Amino acid sequence: MKIFPDNVSTYAHEIDDLFYLIFVFAGIAFVISLIALLIPVFRKIEKASPFTGEKRMHWKWIAIPVVLLALSDFVILYVEHGTWAKIEQQIPEKEVHIGVIGRQWNWIFVYPGPDNKLWTSDDKIVDEQNSELHVPVNKKIVFDLRAKDVLHNFSIPVTRLKQDVIPGRTNTRWFEATKTGKYEIQCAEICGLLHSMMRNFLVVEDEESYKTFTAELYKEKKEENKLTVEN
Repeated sequence: MKIFPDNVSTYAHEIDDLFYLIFVFAGIAFVISLIALLIPVFRKIEKASPFTGEKRMHWKWIAIPVVLLALSDFVILYVEHGTWAKIEQQIPEKEVHIGVIGRQWNWIFVYPGPDNKLWTSDDKIVDEQNSELHVPVNKKIVFDLRAKDVLHNFSIPVTRLKQDVIPGRTNTRWFEATKTGKYEIQCAEICGLLHSMMRNFLVVEDEESYKTFTAELYKEKKEENKLTVEN
């Protein structure tokens, strides 16, 4: 039985390990709480005694759970720090730079033009329903994430990349795909009436195929510019 989607990025296994760690702590707390609730059900008690919490002996029922929960939180924070720092703070030197813009109800993909610089006049913009985001395998892909209208969430489950996309702000995130294939891109934030239709696809391909794809984009861009001049 599969618990997670396929793992196709260099840091996906670290996210999965954090999930297991949190699951273990939450599971232990759940079992203890369940036992504490069920004991009075099956244990015959003639008369319940009032519990005011004023006596020193009562403090342990507050202190022990608080200490245990605090320790579990500190353990989780300590273990997760390196992973989150790698994903959110230590952005690697980009090998491919792509812009992603969320709008109701589609993801817009912006590829740099021949100058290899994003957000310039020769960028190629792909804004089509259910369009594909193409990236090369085994390359560090850095994304500029933006939103045109409301709050969205850019989620690619197989890479474990999941990031809120906020109007008026650019969030920079990255991943390095390790396996070719076609995978789903979701909006994981309810963003309006047609939220469920905001579904695009990630295509991870070998470098040669990616170069062919970008060459076609540049060709389309030149044709668009030619039509604009002629008109």
